[in-house]
Parts: sequence; C-alpha cells; structure tokens
Amino acid sequence: MANTGETPDMLLARRAAEFPAFRSERLPVLHKFCESLGFDQPHEVLIEPKRFLFQLDSGFQRADINEEDRVWFVTRIGYYIGEYLISLFGGYWLLDEDQSSPSFARYVVGDFSKPGVKTKIVDPFEIAQRYATTSAPRFLRQEIETVLD
Repeated sequence: MANTGETPDMLLARRAAEFPAFRSERLPVLHKFCESLGFDQPHEVLIEPKRFLFQLDSGFQRADINEEDRVWFVTRIGYYIGEYLISLFGGYWLLDEDQSSPSFARYVVGDFSKPGVKTKIVDPFEIAQRYATTSAPRFLRQEIETVLD
C-alpha cells in the first residue's frame, strides 16, 4: 500500500466502492483487446476464454513489453487470466478483504466450485505482472499453471 495517509480500512472501503466499475469495465476492455489483436470472433473471449490461450501465449511469447505499455498490458492479461480461471473452475471476481493477505484490497478470483486451483483466491494481476516482466520467451500457459494443482 502506498503511503497516501490511507488506512487499510479506508483503502478497503475505496476499493469496494470502485468494484462495480471494475466489474463492468473488464469484459468490454477484454473484448476490445482481442479485437485489436485481430482475433477471429473476439467476443468469444467472454464466453470461452480457453479458446484464446494459444493465440495469446504464442502472440506475446517474444513481444517487447516496454515500461510505457506495461500497465496497459498487465491490466488486459490480468482480466484474461481471471476470466480464464473462472471459466475453468467456476468462481467469481472478489475483493480480497484479508489484511494479512499479500493481495489485500486487490481484485482477485476465488470461490472456485471445481477443484484444480492451489489456493482459495488467485490474483490474476500478480500473474500478469510476473508474465509481463519475464524475459522473452515468456509462456502465459506456464504462468497460469503455477496456481493450478
């Protein structure tokens, strides 16, 4: 947490207030991302994210993700990872309210209804950040698999 004078309770309250906007923006942003990449039927990323893993994985394997574009890229890949995990294991986007958690006050996925994920919650943006900062060649599937059983 940045030193902004914001207490953990204040941070959590702010992030909770922003959660509806996050939830409503993620799918249109993810669709537009896939559309901009020229994917066939980009709207289907919202229905069956698994179909797009190979294209994303191979498309960004050797990409130069510079500092200027990193936040933009991490946001979109994070949305994708979250939707991918939800589609495979059931679950939801949540706000991590556990102050002892490394992902406290972050938007995470959890409440999985199917087995296969190592932890109760997963921070897709932490995975996306790690993926984006990995030297080429990088492998999206491998980064995602680090949280799977």
